[in-house]
Amino acid sequence: MKVPEGLRVGTCSHTGLVRGANEDDYLLATSIRAGAVSFVAAIADGMGGAAGGAEASRTALRALGATLIDGDPRAGMSAGFARASVNVLQSAAAVPALRDMGTTLTALWFREGHAVVGHIGDTRLYRRRRDRLEVMTKDHSLEEGQNLLTRCIGAGQSDCDPDCATLDLASGDRFLLCSDGVWNVVEERALEALAALRDPQRAADRLVRAAVNRGGPDNATALVIDVLDPALGESVEVELPRQERPSARTLWPVARSLRRPLWPFALLLVAAGLLLWSALRLAGFTVF
Repeated sequence: MKVPEGLRVGTCSHTGLVRGANEDDYLLATSIRAGAVSFVAAIADGMGGAAGGAEASRTALRALGATLIDGDPRAGMSAGFARASVNVLQSAAAVPALRDMGTTLTALWFREGHAVVGHIGDTRLYRRRRDRLEVMTKDHSLEEGQNLLTRCIGAGQSDCDPDCATLDLASGDRFLLCSDGVWNVVEERALEALAALRDPQRAADRLVRAAVNRGGPDNATALVIDVLDPALGESVEVELPRQERPSARTLWPVARSLRRPLWPFALLLVAAGLLLWSALRLAGFTVF
């Protein structure tokens, strides 16, 4: 895909070891208008069951991207969130099985010299500057890490009230967007150390792997964006991972839903023991 030459990007997403499907989703998109380059990085964590959550996060991201990348250039981040809310609610109303679906949404819109942040829910945006990692968003939840959201897109809420802000960009800045399956599982010190790894792709991989290695109780997704030049520059073609997780599958634990069940082997062992016991009895051996 095309990415501004002033940015470097790393991505990784994993279903985890407990959930049966990945309800996380993310968006990376570049826009070129009248010679000006902009770039959107966004992450969404869906709710409402495997089908509903995945549909909600995907719908919200598409609506946001259509507004910021393909829509009216005067439209801003708030307009993108409003469109995402409308589209998710319409999809929920159209399919009764999806009526409770909803999603978080956190986005970073890079433009020359600055970035616009949009946020609702408990996905997070971090910024690492001068070796200091700082949370740039506020969780909209009753209690940290408990998935009790006070604000989100959909889930029966007709109002969408995102937090929006503008950040300056400096060479050397690193931004981390991640779902609660990462920040709520990986300890703060480990998260800081992994977020500091030099290569953004390696940092994203290691952050998600750390969450999976700690039990993987939730879907885990991380986007890492380095700012080399705040002016962004021309867009260039880069290769980013397209699969859910790195191809070196031996490096990753296997999800419980994909592990072979143990009961057939236990049943086979018991059957073999009974056959052996019967054979010994028939041969005249005393078997207790």
